[in-house]
Amino acid sequence: MIIDLNIKNKNIVVIGAGVEGTKKVRSLVNYKCNITVISEEINRDINIYVKKFNVKIIKQRIDDIKILDEFHNLFMIFAATNDKYLNRKIINWGRNGGILAYSTDDPEKSDFAFVSIINIDKTVQIAVSTLGKSPIMTKIIKNKIEGAIKNIIGKYDIDNIKIQEFARKHAKRYIEKPKDRKDFLYSLINNPELQELLSKNNIDKVKESIINILDKLE
Repeated sequence: MIIDLNIKNKNIVVIGAGVEGTKKVRSLVNYKCNITVISEEINRDINIYVKKFNVKIIKQRIDDIKILDEFHNLFMIFAATNDKYLNRKIINWGRNGGILAYSTDDPEKSDFAFVSIINIDKTVQIAVSTLGKSPIMTKIIKNKIEGAIKNIIGKYDIDNIKIQEFARKHAKRYIEKPKDRKDFLYSLINNPELQELLSKNNIDKVKESIINILDKLE
């Protein structure tokens, strides 16, 4: 099961700042979560994230998991050290505390698996997963299909998504029942006049028309 998890403002700890730890930090920084990295050595990429995304650093060698007891309200923890036994202890500590836990060297024993994301205009995300069985093949498959998908989903689709977001927000003020709101949103997609305006990039005119339609419902 693939779930789009909301981690905004959540507290997340990444233990280890090697290649795998850096990858995990890179995958998290755009989601506006609170990231703390614990590692004896910090590489250049992590230091960039510290300045750009306010990632916190605890520069310390990790020989055991006692330091984790200092953290409160953790939502997620990543074990990315080069010590498999220590990673397993970190995973168990997280689970015992009701914290989502992931080990970079043992995805199948983790609470979740990482997917490879195809990102289109920061609006559409398509996930590719092998359910933790092969991160390498996940990436290879993603690279195979990414170009084709981006050729299928174009600017017209992205604009329709933005218009739907606008319409959903305003429809809640005018249309009480969820089913009626859903029908209204479908009607916009099936409205030839609005779709023609959208195809000509007249987004402001489309928004104006939507407000006029909603005003008539009062």
